[in-house]
Amino acid sequence: AERRPDQTRLEVRYSPTIAGSIVDALPYLVEYPYGCTEQTLNRFVPTVITQKLIKEMGIDLEDVRNKRANLNPQEIGDDKVRMAQWKRWQRNPVFSEKEVNKMTAEGIKKLSEMQLTDGGWGWFSGWGERSYPHTTAVVVHGLLIAKKNGANIPDGMIKSGVTWLKNHEAKETERIRMWKKRKKDTKQHASSMDAFVRLVLAEANTGNDEMLGYLFRDKNELPVYAKAVAGMAHHLAEQNDKRDAIIRNIEQFLVHDEENQTAYLKMGNGSYWWYWYGSEIEAHAWYLKLLAATNPKSKQARGLVKYLINNRKHSTYWNSTRDTA
Repeated sequence: AERRPDQTRLEVRYSPTIAGSIVDALPYLVEYPYGCTEQTLNRFVPTVITQKLIKEMGIDLEDVRNKRANLNPQEIGDDKVRMAQWKRWQRNPVFSEKEVNKMTAEGIKKLSEMQLTDGGWGWFSGWGERSYPHTTAVVVHGLLIAKKNGANIPDGMIKSGVTWLKNHEAKETERIRMWKKRKKDTKQHASSMDAFVRLVLAEANTGNDEMLGYLFRDKNELPVYAKAVAGMAHHLAEQNDKRDAIIRNIEQFLVHDEENQTAYLKMGNGSYWWYWYGSEIEAHAWYLKLLAATNPKSKQARGLVKYLINNRKHSTYWNSTRDTA
């Protein structure tokens, strides 16, 4: 879109295309054939959010449905040929409130059945499985967002998951506290998992200043992904000075590409790329979430948005159901 003095008019005119760039990833999530805990969650939560977002932006769903151009900015070719590739948009559930409600009810029911008796979730949450902090945090985070966006989530379902995470965090806090006494089963630094669990508990209005203190103290030990998550946790706790210090810490990894008008993080995660906190797309997304909460109109935020859109590996989605969600 060309620059115009009337920036508001520009944003309104361009918004169906921006919404379309979100919408065109949904069929991949909805139709993915497997059914682990995360994929069950990601099948419906992004669609719930997207439908509510489009309505709040004042965009007609029909406008987005009809915006059929291939939105991959790195692809060239005849526009009519590219448009023909997107006929599967007709199957996109976001255009039907009834379909979204049905998907949401089915997803919540399945996640409820997959919840273990201790309140947490495992990878498939079947017989003989145990709860894991990352899986439980992902599910509780997703359920909290879905509820905020209008989904009907049973309170007991979220409460049990939050309780499991609180108990996990209490043990991890104790392990760090006891490090100097050199007792068994202790650890020296707060971890990426500690950052993610603390964020989700903060979203559930559950505080822990001691763990926040360890996360800030150990920020230089955390990968970029976890730095962004820790920054969000401090933001929700209204510890703005520490939040801003973490943002400055992240900015040392930020590279601006003036030619492409993008910004990206040079993560240097060669030794842990296969871990969840080694995902470059998720790290960029969490940093963007942090900037959206603190400085949404910044050059950094704009550059990250364009970088993420430009780097969809498969035109409509990124690398996995999780980073796409």
